[in-house]
Order: sequence, then structure tokens, then C-alpha cells
Amino acid sequence: MCPAPSPESVKKIKSVSIQVMIAFMIAGGIFALTYPALKQSREIARSRANHRGNLRMLGMAMSIYSNRPNQYFPMGGNTNPQNKPLHGWMTSLLPYIGESAMAREIDDSYPWNAPENKDVFSIVIPSFLNSHFVDGPKQDAEGYGLTHFSANAKLFPIDQNISTKSIQAADGLSNTIMTGEINSHFPAWGSATNVRDPAKGLNGGPDCFGSPDRKGAFMLFADGHVRFIDQNIDPQILKALSTPAGGEPIPQWEQEF
Repeated sequence: MCPAPSPESVKKIKSVSIQVMIAFMIAGGIFALTYPALKQSREIARSRANHRGNLRMLGMAMSIYSNRPNQYFPMGGNTNPQNKPLHGWMTSLLPYIGESAMAREIDDSYPWNAPENKDVFSIVIPSFLNSHFVDGPKQDAEGYGLTHFSANAKLFPIDQNISTKSIQAADGLSNTIMTGEINSHFPAWGSATNVRDPAKGLNGGPDCFGSPDRKGAFMLFADGHVRFIDQNIDPQILKALSTPAGGEPIPQWEQEF
């Protein structure tokens, strides 16, 4: 038979056990307090990665479109002889995001919101959405599919194409905002007027670019790279990044944000 432990040994074992229990309780308490914050930060990071990915996908589609023989970006939108809006820039990208069949269903002779095109433009396209708004509406009141991205009005004017060569020769593709995220007044992806002016500022109103957290916005540049721009950026730098061929100097671009 094994000898019975001494009273001193029993006390030491109990003391160690209590200390271990206290340590586990403290660790559990810390985990309970920090887990929600950790979970939220992970969800934010995952959401950001998702819509950064969607912006990059738009950049790849733009690159393929603009590398055709004419080397032009799509129009922001086009109009008919009566100056009525027809179709927008996102419609031009459908064949380059794997939606060629959908593009073939569109009747270009009718506006995007005509009854003849309703079935196509009612479709929700995940690539045109920001996952942060996954629980929000994905169609407008009339049933048209929404988007959470808009294009730079200066680079995508109505009824006009801007060439990539003109940008390369002036400001440079890497210094020209192409598209970006928006956080309110979401348009239909087929809209022929889905453009905004970045120079108006970020998170400044319903016609501005902006992120869900209202701290700035992720922007896709004309060379295909995506970066976050803080809303406190120097307005002159933001204006320079908005013009495709303005020739403005962009001082301390890397240091500003």
C-alpha cells in the first residue's frame, strides 16, 4: 500500500489546485471580454478583404476592356438622340466578369430600365456588392439589382470614352482614381448615371464616395491597384487623384495616407 500523503502535501495540492482554477477563471474572463472585439475585428478584416477583392475584379475587367485595340475605358453612360440615358459602365464589363450570357440578353436599343430589359437588370450580381451590406437590400424599390460601387465621373464621362494613353502621358494610371466604394444612395448597377466626383470629398454626402465605417474609402486606381484613402486627405491631393489628365503635381503622395 502507498503511504497516505502528509497534511502538508494535501495543503500544497489544494493550494496549487486553487491557483490553477483562479488562473483559468481569469483567463476565461479575459477571453470573454476580448472575444467580441476580436470577432468584430476579424469580421471587419474579412469584409474589407471581400470588397477589396471585388474592386480588384473590377480592375481586371477594366484592364481587359481597355486593352482592346482602341485602348479606351468604357463611357460612364451613354444616351440616345433624345439625350435619354441608355446604359452604364458596369453593363460594359459584364462579358469580362463571366457574365457574357447575361450581356447577350440585353437589348441595347432600349434603356436599361425599360420593360424589355427588366429581367436582366433585376439580377443581383455579387461582384458588384460590398459584403458589409450583406443584410441590406440588394434591389431598389422597382426591383433592379443594386451596386455598392461607383465610378470616377472625371474618368467616366457620359457619352465619351477616355483613352488609357492620354492618362499615361499625363497624370499616370497609378495616380488616377477609377472606381470606389460608396455607403449610401446605392444606384442600380445598370444605371447610366452611376458616377461620382471624388474631389467632392469622402463621406461628405449622398453623392460622395465613402466606406461603411465612414473613415475614408477603398479606391481602385486606373493601373488596377486598390488602396484605402483616409477622409482627412489633403483636398488638393484628392482633386489631383480625381483628374485623369490634369497634370497636377501630387506632393508627398506616399506620406499623406
